[in-house]
Amino acid sequence: MGSPSHKTKMKKYYISQLKEGILLDKVPFVVLKRSTGVNKNGKVYLTLTLGDKTGSISAKRWDYDGKEVSIGLVYEVTGKVIEFNNNTEITLENLMPINHFDPSDFIPQGHRDPLSILGELRMKASEVRDEGIKDLLNSFLNDENFIKKFIIAPAGKVIHHAYIGGLIEHSWEVCKIALLAAEMYPEMNRDLVIAGSILHDIGKIEELTYITHIEYSTRGRLLGHIFIGTMAVKERARNIPNLSSLYLEQIIHIILSHHGDYSTGSPILPMTLEAETVHRADYLSAQVNRFYNILKDKPEDRWIKGDNLLGRQLYKNKVKNITIEEILISQIERFEEEE
Repeated sequence: MGSPSHKTKMKKYYISQLKEGILLDKVPFVVLKRSTGVNKNGKVYLTLTLGDKTGSISAKRWDYDGKEVSIGLVYEVTGKVIEFNNNTEITLENLMPINHFDPSDFIPQGHRDPLSILGELRMKASEVRDEGIKDLLNSFLNDENFIKKFIIAPAGKVIHHAYIGGLIEHSWEVCKIALLAAEMYPEMNRDLVIAGSILHDIGKIEELTYITHIEYSTRGRLLGHIFIGTMAVKERARNIPNLSSLYLEQIIHIILSHHGDYSTGSPILPMTLEAETVHRADYLSAQVNRFYNILKDKPEDRWIKGDNLLGRQLYKNKVKNITIEEILISQIERFEEEE
């Protein structure tokens, strides 16, 4: 992730902190989009969309000299923050490409500890009764090279769990949700639910790149994470002689069908109780995380614009969950008042 081999200086401003009048002096941002235009005087100007882990902002260089600016690279930006047509923008004075930066400045990180989640997933794998399925899971969860990627990979580019550690967090959520359903329906094969939940999205490790921003890899664009994940499971299964072919087919069926519909990318529809359960758990995890990320930093008791694909506004409830500590404090205060 990135090139942090040399010590990097602390980033002075993030995009969420930018206000009119702020002067930027060699502040690093990643270039997300690039275009050129011609003003009324016939001079070429440069328009960029710059980003970091807190968002994106438009930036213009009016005296553009034609020097190449590459999408996906990090530049030290010198310029001034202005307000134009009720939008915050940057007027650029200078751009300098850099090779050494802190990747965590550009891609957000999840708030849950991925190593703690990994421990929980390994615990679930240990509960699997079928030795073949257990060996398949352990071939992934005890593989150091796999784990290094699994604990940092995002689960999406934009929509859900689009941050470092998002993939393992999403897989953990799907497993917990699906196992709740399995408790209510004891006819369900719990081993298959655990395996399908943990493995359903492992192809995203190779589908996505995440150095300065989350993007699809060439392999990801050509094959997609469903196919990549299926191939990874089949490859591991070759070295697990005690894994029955029937169970392997059922796990692969869960991976292939977990998007639930042809229109959303699954080449086959869920046809087993376990596949339908993992599909629904996957959807619930993704949508709740999507809503949460839209609403988390917004004011309460307001209607909030959703993302472009959601097609609706969201309402942020101002009702607050009361913690046990707050309940105890309120009880102590009441007793003190009565005395």
